[in-house]
Amino acid sequence: MLSFLRAISQMAATHGHDAAAPQQKLKLIKSPLVKSDDKLADEPNLSTFGDRYRDDAPEFQRHEQANMLEIFFDLFFAASYTVFSKNQSVTSSTRIAGYIGYFTVLWFTWLAVALYDVRFVTDSIFERVARAVHLGVMVGFAVVAPNFRPEENNHQGTLQAMSLILMISRLCLAAEYSSILWHVRKFKKVRSAFYAQIAVHLLAALIYLGISFHLQHHHSHVFITWYIICAAEALFSFGLGLYHDVLSFTKTHLMGRMSLLTIIILGDGIVVLAEKVVTIVKSPEAWNPLIIGIVTAGASTTYFVFLVYFDWMKSQHLPGWRQQTWAVLHFPFHLAMVLFMQGFTQFILWAKIVDVLNNFRADWITADVDALSRATSAAVHANISAEVSKFFAEYNPKWQDLIETINTTLENITAIPDDYWPQLARFSATKAEADLPPANTTEFVFNVLTTLAVTMENSLFATFDVDLTQEFIDQDKNKNVTVDTMGGGFATTINNDTWDRFQLVFTYGYVASGACLAFMTLLTIVSRLTPWKPWPVVRAIVYFLLALGLALVTAVQVDEVTLDKYLFSPWLLPTICLVWFVVLLLTHTHSVPPLFFPRSATFAVRRKKGMDEEEC
Repeated sequence: MLSFLRAISQMAATHGHDAAAPQQKLKLIKSPLVKSDDKLADEPNLSTFGDRYRDDAPEFQRHEQANMLEIFFDLFFAASYTVFSKNQSVTSSTRIAGYIGYFTVLWFTWLAVALYDVRFVTDSIFERVARAVHLGVMVGFAVVAPNFRPEENNHQGTLQAMSLILMISRLCLAAEYSSILWHVRKFKKVRSAFYAQIAVHLLAALIYLGISFHLQHHHSHVFITWYIICAAEALFSFGLGLYHDVLSFTKTHLMGRMSLLTIIILGDGIVVLAEKVVTIVKSPEAWNPLIIGIVTAGASTTYFVFLVYFDWMKSQHLPGWRQQTWAVLHFPFHLAMVLFMQGFTQFILWAKIVDVLNNFRADWITADVDALSRATSAAVHANISAEVSKFFAEYNPKWQDLIETINTTLENITAIPDDYWPQLARFSATKAEADLPPANTTEFVFNVLTTLAVTMENSLFATFDVDLTQEFIDQDKNKNVTVDTMGGGFATTINNDTWDRFQLVFTYGYVASGACLAFMTLLTIVSRLTPWKPWPVVRAIVYFLLALGLALVTAVQVDEVTLDKYLFSPWLLPTICLVWFVVLLLTHTHSVPPLFFPRSATFAVRRKKGMDEEEC
C-alpha cells in the first residue's frame, strides 16, 4: 500500500513539476542507461541512478516505485481478473481447475511484463506503443473470460484465441528486449544475456502459435502446455537474472510491484464483499444482529489480512536468489488469496440464507393435528397456498417455470381424497399401525410437500444470487441438450446441487484460507533479514499450525450430522476472522511472557544486570 501511495504521490509531484518547468520532448526510443553526465555528478544518488557493474558493463536506471505505465497495466490486470471472477464461478472440482488455469496464465503474463518493467521500462513513443499492445492483451483476457472452459469440448475457438493472445504478448516482450539490446550494442559482453532473454520469449511465442494451430482442428488437453511454458518462462527469466548481472533484479522495485498486486487482489475482494452486502440489503428484513456480525467479520478479515501482509513484508530489497524466491512464492500465495476471497465473501450470502431458514415460521395446517383432523383437501390447499404466497411475496421466484411448478403442485393437493387428512391426523397422534394412511397417497403427499419445500428454497437461493438454474440451462445448451425445467424433479436436482455448492464453497474457502496464511508465512521467512531467535521461530510454527487448523476444519465432512451443524451455525465466517485476528496479535507480540503487559523498569534492569553477569 505504501509503495502504491508513493507511486501516486510521485506521479502527482512529477506532474506539478512539469507544469512549472518546460516539458521534455517525448522521444521515439529512450535509453534506460545512466547518462554519462550523471556518472560525473559530485554526489550521485545511487538509488536513482542504478547499479554499477564491473568489466565495462552498462549501468541502468533504477526506480523506487512503479511509474504510471506500470500502474496502469496493473489496473488492466485487475479488470481482466474481475471480469473472469464475475463470469466464472467455482461450481465443481473441474471448474476449480479451470479457475486456477485462467489465473495462472493471467498472472504469469503479468509477471513477464513486470520483470521487464522493473529493470528497463522508460517513457517513450516505442514503450507507449508496446504498452498499448500489453493492454490489448489484457483486454483479450477479458474477452475470452466468459467462455474460458477448457474442460468442455465446444470452446476450441476460445482456447485458440487465448493461445494467440499469449503469443502476441511474448512477441511484444521480445521486441522490447530487442530495443534494450540496441541500447547496449556497444557492450559486447552483455549481448549474450539479451540474446538468451529474447530467445526465451520467441520460443514461447512459437509454442503458443503451435498450440493454436493444434486447437484449430480438434479439442485436446494440449492447453496444459500453457501452464508449463508460462512457469518455464518465469524460471528462465529469473535464472538469467541470477547468472547475468546486466539482467539482475537487484535494487529494482520488483518487491514493490508484488506488494501492489497484492493490494489489487485484496481490493477486488473488497468489491465482491460490498456486492454481497448490497445483495443482502435488497432482501426483506436484511439486518439483524447475526448478519451485522457476519458482515463485520467479513470486512475485518480483509483488513486483518492486509495488516498482516504489510506488517510482515517490510523489506524493499533482498539478495538476488531470495528476492526471486520471494517473487515466485507470490504465485501460489496470490492463487490461494483469490480462492480465499471468492470463498469467504460467499459465506456472507450463505449466512443470510441459513439465517432465513433457521428463523422461517409458517402456519401450515399439516403441522396442526387438531385442524388437520377436520380438514378437507380444499382447506389444505387454501392454507398452503396462502403460506406459499406469503413466502413468495418476500422472496419472489426468478423463473417463470418455478412459478408454474408451484401452481401445478398446489393443484395436485385438491386431488387428494378428503378422508386422508383426518386419517393422517389420527396416525400422527397415535402412531398406531392401524391408523396408517394408504401408502400410495402418503407417498404422493410427501412428494407434493417436498416439491413445495425445495421450490421455496430455490426461490430463496435465487434471491441471494445463488442461482444454479441458468447454469444448468447453459450447460445443457453447450451439450446440445434441452433441459426440462418443469416439475419437481428438476427443482429437486437444483436444490441438491445448490447445497452441494455450499459444501464446496466451505471446503475450498477454508483450505484456501489456510494455504494463504501458510504461504504468507513462507514469504516472511524468506524475506527475514535479522537473525532468528527462539520466539520468532515459535511464532512461525504457530502460524503454520493455525494454517493447518483452518484447512483441517473441512474434516467435519466425514460426519454429515457434524457438517450440517457447522454449516448452519453462525461460526462459519467468524472462525476465519478470529484466526487472522490471532495472527495479527501474535505479529505484534515480541516476547512470550508477558504477552500484553510491558515489563516493569525494575524487572528490565535486573534482567539486564543478570545478562551482563552471565556474559562476564
